[in-house]
Amino acid sequence: MRSASTLYRLEKRWSLVFIALPVIGFFTFTISAMVFSFWFSLTDFNPVRMETRYVGLENFRRLFADALFRQAVFNTFFLLISVPIGMFFGLLLSVYLQQKGAKNYALRLLYYLPAVSSVVAINIIFRYLFNGEFGLLNHLLNIDVQWLGTGRWPIKFAIIIRNVWAAMGVAMVLYLAGLNNIPASYYEAADIDGASIFQKFFMITVPLVRPISFFLIVTGIIAGMQNFADAQLLANGNPQGITVVYYIWVRGIDANRYGVASAASILLGAIIMLMTYVQFRRSSWVEVR
Repeated sequence: MRSASTLYRLEKRWSLVFIALPVIGFFTFTISAMVFSFWFSLTDFNPVRMETRYVGLENFRRLFADALFRQAVFNTFFLLISVPIGMFFGLLLSVYLQQKGAKNYALRLLYYLPAVSSVVAINIIFRYLFNGEFGLLNHLLNIDVQWLGTGRWPIKFAIIIRNVWAAMGVAMVLYLAGLNNIPASYYEAADIDGASIFQKFFMITVPLVRPISFFLIVTGIIAGMQNFADAQLLANGNPQGITVVYYIWVRGIDANRYGVASAASILLGAIIMLMTYVQFRRSSWVEVR
């Protein structure tokens, strides 16, 4: 029989092998891609002639001088409003489902369905819902709003509504898991003290699900900053609805301006990392006391 020390060394070697695989993949496909992207952001690469000309920070200057890029940045940040709204409705939905009891699996499945549905199919359906001529939303509300038109705000609010609807399911599932871990004695003690429903919600439920809220905020902002499908499919390239990632594709890769696309990618990555860093540095509110 092998000694305990031999088995430990063997287990340690195999653990290093399994750890090495994702680390090698990360450096090969992520770090190397970031390095090449940074290099391309400083060049004017011609894919036809396969020529690379160093231009320094010229691509970054072109970005900030481009009104469409500034519009894309504004749109990307404005559309992040859907993150806290989706979290709030997801929390309300999870509280409702918990009060309904355990026999609500059909409702949970129904509300979670958008999270596992095709993004392409969802955006196509919402294009019909928001259609200005025969859209269901205008018909039900008896209004005449060109949601998909060239107006500055309607397309933004259309994307926000779609994103809130799609984000509620994920928030609901995570918040349900958190609510199930809150001791019922907290609510019983609150009932004895005569606390109202709103007091129990804001003084017990909301503080005790802060870690889940923090996770949803961080991941929601990261995903929102990389939004592409809404600008491509729902906004259909409408300048009032484009995002930075869509700009990278249209004004960069699709136009063979790889230097501009790389510069925009570097800026986007830096903004995402900075926002994530700030959120973690300001995460003291997550601690439950």
